[in-house]
Amino acid sequence: MHLQTLLAYLSRRRLVLMLDNCEHLVDACARFAEGLLWACPGLTVLATSRERLRVSGETAWPVNPLALPPADWPERVEPVADYDAVRIFVDRATLNAPSFTVSAASIGIAAQICRQLDGIPLAIELAAALVSSMSSEQIPQREPPR
Repeated sequence: MHLQTLLAYLSRRRLVLMLDNCEHLVDACARFAEGLLWACPGLTVLATSRERLRVSGETAWPVNPLALPPADWPERVEPVADYDAVRIFVDRATLNAPSFTVSAASIGIAAQICRQLDGIPLAIELAAALVSSMSSEQIPQREPPR
């Protein structure tokens, strides 16, 4: 019954539906997206995933890693804008935790975090969100989810 309600609602509109983190359920997300697209001609699906859904008409836009500072990078505040990964981390950390302060030490930790995350934009965004519940010093020590 709920799927029919969703289809009835979406079938009359032109809109974009975002499906996030599809890599966890690629086949299910693919079937869901394909069914929605077939039933709702005005619908566009934007799916984020590490794997393609392999749905008819799919277009993939790979997101490349962001620029990272080298491991021997001097921990200074000034050149942070030179490295997109560090700048994104600092920007998002400041938004998520106004108490986050930009200093040579916090920039160095941000650079370390970004290198550990291989410059992957979504991973950096998620790590920066953690500063609202833990210090930036704790983030590099955090065990990844299993």
